[in-house]
Amino acid sequence: MEDPAQIQQIMLDLIQLEAEFPIKVEGTHTLPYTARIAHLDIKKGMLHLKLIRPLPHEMTAGALFEMVFSVGEQRFEAPTVFNGREAYLLYRFALPTQMVPSDRRRHKRYPFRPREKAYVVVQDGTVPGHGLSGPLVNLSVGGLAFRVDRVMRLDDHLRVTPGPGFFERGKAFPMLKIRDLPKLPVFEARGILANAYERGGETIVGIQFGELGEGEQRELQAVLDLRDLVQRSTPGVSGEAARDSSPRSPAEPKGPAARVPPAGSQTPDALGQLGRRSTRLLLVMAPGPEREQITATLGAHGFLRLETADSLEQALADLRFDQSTTLPLVLLEPGPADRTSLEDIQLLQQELGERKELQVVLLTQDEAAPGAPDPTLPRLPWPAAEDPTWPLLLDDLAGLV
Repeated sequence: MEDPAQIQQIMLDLIQLEAEFPIKVEGTHTLPYTARIAHLDIKKGMLHLKLIRPLPHEMTAGALFEMVFSVGEQRFEAPTVFNGREAYLLYRFALPTQMVPSDRRRHKRYPFRPREKAYVVVQDGTVPGHGLSGPLVNLSVGGLAFRVDRVMRLDDHLRVTPGPGFFERGKAFPMLKIRDLPKLPVFEARGILANAYERGGETIVGIQFGELGEGEQRELQAVLDLRDLVQRSTPGVSGEAARDSSPRSPAEPKGPAARVPPAGSQTPDALGQLGRRSTRLLLVMAPGPEREQITATLGAHGFLRLETADSLEQALADLRFDQSTTLPLVLLEPGPADRTSLEDIQLLQQELGERKELQVVLLTQDEAAPGAPDPTLPRLPWPAAEDPTWPLLLDDLAGLV
């Protein structure tokens, strides 16, 4: 792709999305730098990139770099030239003149959160090779990415700090295991290192699966189908029908009888019931019959630790001063498009960092309806007491499966 107008539009889209992507010095094996576009100067043909960590002081103008970023379902590589330092962690690069499709993302990738406990262990050989381990970041039919928390020698189990050349593309991992995937305790395969980059001081490694057998493909596809069901969040009926279909009214009793799942619904096992009773939920919605209907429906399916907030502003203020070790899963009703609300959520997520994870889920009545604060946030169909599928989606979002 060499159309200047199209390339400029893609750069503007990356700015609007505040998308982060890796850049690296061309022809080297050093870890890429995580960057985002801070400013685009079309007249000068220049990008201002904000980096997570500084470039070496000896980096000279004219050095060739490679950018790797995604547009929709397609991944691209684009060459650029380093032009100098603008400010702290802010650098000038030439606007790319061409983009080349990259085959590193041929399959849809599904993100995983640390709270879900899915864990990756790989070995680059037998003794005296190395073992790498860390939480799963994303998963697809073709491979995975995980955060490297530990690298150790297999002969003496000593922890080591790998050098820049350790994460070289093409490195073979004859043993790869993913532990504690939803409904799959252990998944085993082989892999090849596809890429590695640094993000916020962490090393993220992408691995391409080797050839999978029929059984392995079937196991992996079952996990991904469940993730896809969560992301699509398509109610079985229209938005208004889903809203009115619950036979429960606010005047009905809210005691133990109201918490019994209705006939025909899928009743979770004892461990699942305990998980639901122990899961904190925060429903952000204005008071009224709809909120009472949802609280009754959540209670009917066993989610008893339910808190409410009348507005997102109130919810964020309460969460900022929450002293508990685990924050609740926030269920948010989309309102009018409000960029400030999304920025407030992102700001609080950055403040909490790794100390606490803030997860926000949108309750959607119609996925095509306008006004959602952010299309990238996970979505959940509007709750209905007689629908047995959406509580399973909520279980997955809450990390109970």
